[in-house]
Amino acid sequence: MKLILDTQLGTNYKNASQRARVLTEHWVDESVFCPNCGRLDIDKYPNNRPVADFYCSNCKEDYELKSKQDGLGAKILDGAYRTMIERLQSSNNPNFFLLNYDLGNLFVLNFLVIPKHFFIPEIIEKRKPLAITARRAGWIGCNIVLQGIPESGKIFFVKNRQVEPKEKVLNKWKRTLFLREEKEISAKGWLLDIMRSWWVPISLDTLSTL
Repeated sequence: MKLILDTQLGTNYKNASQRARVLTEHWVDESVFCPNCGRLDIDKYPNNRPVADFYCSNCKEDYELKSKQDGLGAKILDGAYRTMIERLQSSNNPNFFLLNYDLGNLFVLNFLVIPKHFFIPEIIEKRKPLAITARRAGWIGCNIVLQGIPESGKIFFVKNRQVEPKEKVLNKWKRTLFLREEKEISAKGWLLDIMRSWWVPISLDTLSTL
C-alpha cells in the first residue's frame, strides 16, 4: 500500500479543499480493500451521492469518507445534525473511513475505518445554528466525537505512517460484528459504555456472549 498521494491529479484545482478531496478520494479508490470481506479494491460512487462515497460490489457495504489534515483530533466535522441522527436509525447508514494526511508532503499519516455499528446518538454533537447573516441561516450541523468511540471501533489500515497487515484489519472488523446484531439503541449504548471503560478488563469475545 503506497502512502503518497498522486500530485498530478490536483494540478487543475486551485482551491485547497477541492484538491485535497480529489487526492484523498483517488487514494482510497486505488489503495483500500474492503474490511468486511477483504475484496482487494472498493468502488467509488458518483459524486454528490447523499449517503456514501464508496461501496464494495462483493458484500454491498457502504463507506463514507472524511479527510483531515494534521492530527486526528477529538472531533470530525460532519453534515446536518438532523440528517445524521435519522441515518443512525436507518438501514443504509454507511461505515466511516477517516483519512488523516499531511498536505504539504502529500503523505497519508493515518487511515482507519469505524464500523457503522459503533455510531449511536451520544457520539453526535449538535453544533450551534448558523447566524442569521449566514447564507444558510439557522442550519444546524454536527460533529462526530471520536473520543466517544471505543478503541476497538477504530480499525487502522495505516497508523502513524505504518501499514497494518490485512489479516489484522479483517480480524478486528470481524470481532466487532456482534454489535451489528443489536438493534436496540439503548442496549448498544450500554455495550459501548462498557467497552469505553478502561477499568473493565473485558474482551470483545466476552462481550459478544452477553
